[in-house]
Amino acid sequence: MNVELTIAKNLLTETLLVRRGIPCLCRIRSLEFEVAFVDPLPAANGKVSDWDHKKIDERAPAGAGGKYTHYCFGTISLTPLGDEQYQVVDLAFFNRSVGWCPIVIDREYGPVGSFWDDEGQNSGG
Repeated sequence: MNVELTIAKNLLTETLLVRRGIPCLCRIRSLEFEVAFVDPLPAANGKVSDWDHKKIDERAPAGAGGKYTHYCFGTISLTPLGDEQYQVVDLAFFNRSVGWCPIVIDREYGPVGSFWDDEGQNSGG
Protein backbone atom coordinates (compact mmCIF):
# COMPACT_ATOMS: atom_id res chain seq x y z
CA MET A 1 0.00 0.00 0.00
CA ASN A 2 1.45 3.37 -1.04
CA VAL A 3 0.51 7.03 -0.55
CA GLU A 4 1.15 9.99 -2.80
CA LEU A 5 1.29 12.67 -0.11
CA THR A 6 1.17 16.40 -0.76
CA ILE A 7 2.90 18.11 2.16
CA ALA A 8 5.21 21.10 2.51
CA LYS A 9 8.87 20.15 2.53
CA ASN A 10 10.59 21.60 5.59
CA LEU A 11 12.36 20.52 8.78
CA LEU A 12 9.07 20.13 10.67
CA THR A 13 7.54 17.77 8.11
CA GLU A 14 10.79 15.84 7.70
CA THR A 15 10.85 15.10 11.43
CA LEU A 16 7.12 14.30 11.44
CA LEU A 17 7.28 11.80 8.58
CA VAL A 18 9.88 9.61 10.32
CA ARG A 19 7.59 9.17 13.34
CA ARG A 20 5.49 6.08 13.86
CA GLY A 21 1.77 6.38 14.53
CA ILE A 22 1.13 9.79 12.95
CA PRO A 23 -2.50 10.82 13.63
CA CYS A 24 -4.53 11.09 10.43
CA LEU A 25 -8.01 11.20 8.98
CA CYS A 26 -8.91 8.34 6.62
CA ARG A 27 -11.70 8.45 4.03
CA ILE A 28 -12.71 5.68 1.63
CA ARG A 29 -15.31 6.24 -1.06
CA SER A 30 -15.74 3.70 -3.84
CA LEU A 31 -12.30 3.35 -5.44
CA GLU A 32 -10.77 6.36 -3.66
CA PHE A 33 -8.82 6.14 -0.42
CA GLU A 34 -7.59 9.44 1.01
CA VAL A 35 -5.42 10.19 4.02
CA ALA A 36 -5.13 13.66 5.53
CA PHE A 37 -3.19 15.23 8.37
CA VAL A 38 -5.26 17.78 10.25
CA ASP A 39 -4.53 20.59 12.70
CA PRO A 40 -2.33 20.76 14.76
CA LEU A 41 -0.19 18.78 12.29
CA PRO A 42 1.04 20.39 9.08
CA ALA A 43 -1.67 20.17 6.42
CA ALA A 44 -1.22 17.17 4.13
CA ASN A 45 -3.42 15.20 1.76
CA GLY A 46 -2.67 11.92 0.10
CA LYS A 47 -4.19 9.39 -2.24
CA VAL A 48 -3.59 5.76 -1.37
CA SER A 49 -2.81 3.26 -4.12
CA ASP A 50 -2.31 -0.51 -4.21
CA TRP A 51 -5.01 -1.20 -1.63
CA ASP A 52 -7.80 -3.75 -1.49
CA HIS A 53 -11.25 -2.57 -0.38
CA LYS A 54 -12.31 -6.09 0.66
CA LYS A 55 -9.23 -6.53 2.85
CA ILE A 56 -9.89 -3.21 4.57
CA ASP A 57 -13.54 -4.14 5.17
CA GLU A 58 -12.35 -7.39 6.77
CA ARG A 59 -10.20 -5.41 9.21
CA ALA A 60 -12.46 -2.40 9.91
CA PRO A 61 -16.24 -2.50 9.65
CA ALA A 62 -17.71 -0.18 7.05
CA GLY A 63 -20.10 2.55 8.13
CA ALA A 64 -23.72 2.73 7.05
CA GLY A 65 -25.02 5.57 4.90
CA GLY A 66 -23.18 8.61 3.66
CA LYS A 67 -20.78 8.87 0.77
CA TYR A 68 -17.86 7.18 2.55
CA THR A 69 -17.65 3.52 3.56
CA HIS A 70 -14.92 4.46 6.03
CA TYR A 71 -14.51 7.94 7.53
CA CYS A 72 -12.42 7.78 10.66
CA PHE A 73 -9.40 8.91 12.58
CA GLY A 74 -6.40 6.67 12.45
CA THR A 75 -2.66 6.40 12.77
CA ILE A 76 -0.16 5.88 9.98
CA SER A 77 3.57 5.21 9.70
CA LEU A 78 5.35 5.84 6.41
CA THR A 79 8.67 5.23 4.70
CA PRO A 80 9.77 7.40 1.76
CA LEU A 81 9.92 5.88 -1.73
CA GLY A 82 10.67 9.03 -3.72
CA ASP A 83 9.06 12.34 -4.74
CA GLU A 84 5.91 12.60 -2.60
CA GLN A 85 5.64 8.77 -2.63
CA TYR A 86 5.56 6.82 0.61
CA GLN A 87 4.99 3.20 1.53
CA VAL A 88 2.54 2.51 4.35
CA VAL A 89 4.39 0.69 7.12
CA ASP A 90 1.56 0.70 9.68
CA LEU A 91 -2.05 1.85 9.48
CA ALA A 92 -4.87 1.60 12.00
CA PHE A 93 -8.42 2.95 11.92
CA PHE A 94 -10.38 3.96 14.98
CA ASN A 95 -13.96 2.74 14.76
CA ARG A 96 -16.19 4.07 17.54
CA SER A 97 -18.14 0.80 17.68
CA VAL A 98 -15.19 -1.61 17.97
CA GLY A 99 -12.13 0.52 18.82
CA TRP A 100 -8.76 0.31 17.08
CA CYS A 101 -8.61 -1.79 13.91
CA PRO A 102 -5.10 -2.63 12.67
CA ILE A 103 -5.19 -2.45 8.87
CA VAL A 104 -1.47 -2.70 8.01
CA ILE A 105 1.28 -3.99 10.30
CA ASP A 106 4.90 -3.94 9.10
CA ARG A 107 3.84 -3.38 5.45
CA GLU A 108 1.40 -6.32 5.42
CA TYR A 109 -2.35 -6.46 6.01
CA GLY A 110 -3.09 -7.14 9.67
CA PRO A 111 -5.27 -9.93 11.05
CA VAL A 112 -8.89 -10.13 9.96
CA GLY A 113 -11.15 -8.58 12.58
CA SER A 114 -13.79 -10.36 14.63
CA PHE A 115 -16.38 -7.65 15.08
CA TRP A 116 -19.71 -9.30 15.80
CA ASP A 117 -20.62 -12.50 17.59
CA ASP A 118 -23.44 -14.81 16.46
CA GLU A 119 -26.11 -12.58 17.96
CA GLY A 120 -24.84 -9.44 16.23
CA GLN A 121 -23.30 -7.93 19.35
CA ASN A 122 -19.96 -6.16 19.34
CA SER A 123 -17.26 -8.58 20.44
CA GLY A 124 -14.25 -6.30 19.99
CA GLY A 125 -11.71 -6.12 17.22
